Amino acid sequence: MKKNLSKGEKVRHKARAEWGIGTIASVDSCGTIVVVFEGNRTFSIAKGINFLIKVDKKGEKN
Repeated sequence: MKKNLSKGEKVRHKARAEWGIGTIASVDSCGTIVVVFEGNRTFSIAKGINFLIKVDKKGEKN
């Protein structure tokens, strides 16, 4: 089951733990998610729902 992700939620990348926790900046209708990770690194992730895990403020999986 996949969850919807929306702007402002905290996430981390499944395979890139070194990127740290990020905040979703935008989600478009095609499923591309723009995330700002720690250190102001911005990534645009196509089909982001497949690669991102929603987390709480401590970085624990929801």
